[in-house]
Amino acid sequence: MDFSEKERSYLEELKSHEKLCIEKYKRHSESAHDEQLKSLFQGLSAEEQQHLSSLEQISMGTVPAINNTEKPLPVFTAKYKAMLCPEKSADMYLCTDVLSGEKQVSHLYDTATFEFRDKNVRDYLNHIQKDEQTHGKIIYDYMATNGMY
Repeated sequence: MDFSEKERSYLEELKSHEKLCIEKYKRHSESAHDEQLKSLFQGLSAEEQQHLSSLEQISMGTVPAINNTEKPLPVFTAKYKAMLCPEKSADMYLCTDVLSGEKQVSHLYDTATFEFRDKNVRDYLNHIQKDEQTHGKIIYDYMATNGMY
């Protein structure tokens, strides 16, 4: 597949953002106090790694098949509902940080989708954007369950 300079630039930027998300989720999973949140961050890191792998494949000219299997959203148990404590504040900071990152990367995918000529690439980037929106929803659900939003 022959990409324009602009398309290559978008792919590099998307890969850079995915690497940042992976690193943030890994670090935040180590810092989180709530075990549910640690597990959530580990799972999201793995999904971001899949996105990065897909972008690498696209960069090499192969568009992966889209997996439309929807996974059920996790259900969280409130750990911090009414509690005001340093652990809740720390976990809330981590959630707010990654939620803002998901919003930013989702917006980048939204823009990038319109910049590619190849329909299959556009469809795949749109698929990743939907995943990023789902990540944001899951983080929001955790925060809402724990009185953080």
